[in-house]
Amino acid sequence: MANESPVKVVFHCVDLPDANWDGHREICLGVQCGKQVVQAVKLPIETATFELEFRVDLSGERPNFLGPFAQGTPQERFAYLCWGHFHGPAWIGFRRAKIPLGGLTHEQLSGGEVRATISCTDAKGGPVCATLKGEFVQWSTH
Repeated sequence: MANESPVKVVFHCVDLPDANWDGHREICLGVQCGKQVVQAVKLPIETATFELEFRVDLSGERPNFLGPFAQGTPQERFAYLCWGHFHGPAWIGFRRAKIPLGGLTHEQLSGGEVRATISCTDAKGGPVCATLKGEFVQWSTH
């Protein structure tokens, strides 16, 4: 499509939970690409950074993120952070966090890269889940 541009979205995950929580051992964090979890890293670590490549249709009022990392409908696009562990080669997931992309503007995407700093521990000390907003996700441009 003529109005599509490549955009890199970088998730910089901070404040990660412990590697063992609520009966889960050797917790890993990854991102969902299509139906698979990729780029998984094993906790405990201080931070984790994931680079997601999108095609973005800029022809509409709001950007429409396209590609295997894009989840949801065109009106409510998001990407998933996934919590789980590996059993052999199989991913066993137990939580996901939605990172909404719909609030990003044409102007923010004009440089071809945006970064989200994501706080990854909830108020009870566990991995964040559900739709992350407000103090959990801070966007910046490069």
